[in-house]
Amino acid sequence: MPPLSRFRNFTLLVLAGAFAVTAVTAILARGAWYDEFYTFYLVRPGVPFPTLWSAWLRDNHPPLFYGLIWLYAHLVPSSTVAALRTFNLVVGAVAVAGILMLGRVDSRLRAVSWYYLTALAGLFATLDRIDQLRSYFLSLALTALVLPLLAMVIVRGRTHGGSLVVLGVVLALAESVHLVSSVIVAGLAGAAVLGTAWLHGRNTAARLVLVVVLSLVPLASALALQLPTMLANTHAFWLPAGWSAARWAIENETLETLLSNRPLLLASLAGTAILFVGAVRGDRQDRESLVLIATTLGGLVLALAVLVPAHLHKPLIINRYLIAIHPVFAFALAVSASALTRRLPALAGIAIDVVILIAALLALHDNLERTLARPSWNGTASAISSLVRACPTTLVHVDTGPNAPTLDLPPRDNREVLPFAYDLVAREHGFALAAPESRTMARDCPTVFWTEHVAGQHPTATTLITALRAQGYPITDARVRRIGDGWILIVPTP
Repeated sequence: MPPLSRFRNFTLLVLAGAFAVTAVTAILARGAWYDEFYTFYLVRPGVPFPTLWSAWLRDNHPPLFYGLIWLYAHLVPSSTVAALRTFNLVVGAVAVAGILMLGRVDSRLRAVSWYYLTALAGLFATLDRIDQLRSYFLSLALTALVLPLLAMVIVRGRTHGGSLVVLGVVLALAESVHLVSSVIVAGLAGAAVLGTAWLHGRNTAARLVLVVVLSLVPLASALALQLPTMLANTHAFWLPAGWSAARWAIENETLETLLSNRPLLLASLAGTAILFVGAVRGDRQDRESLVLIATTLGGLVLALAVLVPAHLHKPLIINRYLIAIHPVFAFALAVSASALTRRLPALAGIAIDVVILIAALLALHDNLERTLARPSWNGTASAISSLVRACPTTLVHVDTGPNAPTLDLPPRDNREVLPFAYDLVAREHGFALAAPESRTMARDCPTVFWTEHVAGQHPTATTLITALRAQGYPITDARVRRIGDGWILIVPTP
């Protein structure tokens, strides 16, 4: 085995170990936020499947993710948010194994895979989504697997039965997780058809068209069941509207990927220049690599050409919904970087790869700090827990008045998820909640009013006191303590 290949095999093990330790740390240490409680509520144990299925169909995305989490919940010994997050570790392992297996099948993908996996491991989005009980990491992993599968068709024209079946299954899954990701993956597949026709002719492209069309059947079936509900749910939606909101989200996610590993970016820029020179001189491999990069980025352009006008009609673009953008840029960077190092002596290639690897490992450290610093319900709950430990008869009321926008937001499950979340977090932090109808105030300890999931609201203590007095609470004085995306209003001991 060549020295560069041995080096890459070894460093992939190092990177995989470092990422696994970091991901497990994030999964266990990061506090949960409201959308995770929503997922947890919709897969909770002891509820008849038809009840859960109806709730899944009321959501704004296909039910695949909820179904997979529901199945996974029957396999893990502990049904908690953190335990169910480990589903993402399984998904990530399967995606990495698939990418590496494709590298064993196709020698040109082998070198690309090293840069691709290194780029993905160092992304903030990868770590920040793997530690959430939401569908974003599943979208990222499936899109990451779709790209090399499409590349084998584009570059090699591989359209024999087995490879097309695998491609079709992965495409169908990737298009059935999140609607924004569905459009991006469909755009990638559409561009792949054009790239395949360019390099291999219409007959090969026609076989790919058939696979792409069939892969859309599950998504079309889900939309047939859900579209009227989705349109009703988003009639007055919470997402920011307009061109500016879409543009900033796209730009931020793009720069997040491009700048996450700057040595890789520099190597890819040099590799792109080399590819252009080689293509002009008639090098077939360089030409194919350029077509692959153009097809990959062109697929994203096709998707955005659909998503942006749709957003202007009905808002659907925010940063986290664009999770499928990251593998697209990571793959393009990987193809270009591999074009650089395959022309260099082994030692020079190893030197470049060492710098890229170090950048990825340093990014992992920074990304862990960033994701653990995200606001969660643990901030306010921990503060309340400290007050209760200091004075055990402290009374804790939940003030859901400021939560009205969430409670009124379709689907109707929000009205059940919000009180469920308050109760779950309170039990996890060891304190009890007063009954919703209670207006009792503590006599010998403080009384606390707890509000979470109100990121855009910044009321004064006076405003909160006035609203609570109108509800029948005899409050004359209190101080508000803002923590993360929530607050606690502390009424001192009488």
